[in-house]
Amino acid sequence: MKSPNLARKTRKSSRPATSLPAHRPATRADPAPRTRRSYDDGCAAAHALDLVGERWALLVVRELLLGPRRFSDLRQNLTGISPNVLSQRLADLEAAGVLERRQLQPPAACRVYALTPWGMQLESALLELLKWGVRSPGFVRGRPLTADAMALSFKAMFVPERATGPDCRVTLVMGDHAYHLAIARQSLAVARGAPPCHPAEAGGWASAVLHADPVVVLRLAYGKQPLQSALAAGECRLEGNPADLERFFSCFEVAAPLTPGGDADAPIAMIHSFS
Repeated sequence: MKSPNLARKTRKSSRPATSLPAHRPATRADPAPRTRRSYDDGCAAAHALDLVGERWALLVVRELLLGPRRFSDLRQNLTGISPNVLSQRLADLEAAGVLERRQLQPPAACRVYALTPWGMQLESALLELLKWGVRSPGFVRGRPLTADAMALSFKAMFVPERATGPDCRVTLVMGDHAYHLAIARQSLAVARGAPPCHPAEAGGWASAVLHADPVVVLRLAYGKQPLQSALAAGECRLEGNPADLERFFSCFEVAAPLTPGGDADAPIAMIHSFS
């Protein structure tokens, strides 16, 4: 006579093999199939939005305009993006020809993402979008922003007519990166990383070096906070000539926000001229 335990084992082992799952069930970690949306519109602007109009895509481009970055750098700067979404945006932009992957040589020996020459042409569009967005009545000024965003904003807010004095070179150290800015012949150049000069001359490239968080630089440049008050409060540290830094900041201006009623300087419709 079979024991009850042996009977239970016999019944359990007699189950047909087909009752087992053929594949591992899907989990929440499995990536969902990617479905590209399109405006399906013949306008080139619509096609451009098909390429860079997804959420986060243009901010990824913004963080690459001043030079290549590692995935970890992008993830750190774009604090609201998930690793999966960042990976997808990078893949989409690479497939569209906006950016490419590069392998840095030793001692760095790491993979970075960089804009292609065609991708770099998005700079002018982004700067115009910046100038347009800052005039929004709903835009909250003075909020934290990334160091690259702060450095790029100088290109948008530069007023050449104010840069009539001697050439000016300053370095802004914001976070882990230094940004080198030069004004000459009423034009502005911005670079991230090593100064655009021979390494032996790097220490003397800028007449003023400011160490500060991006939001402090924002207040000094656009909020016109006095430099001495920021230094006295310990919000920043300066090496070099404070007058040169103040002269540099005087070359930038942010347009006032629009009033809810509209813009007095808005262009007038010209259609009546053809009637």
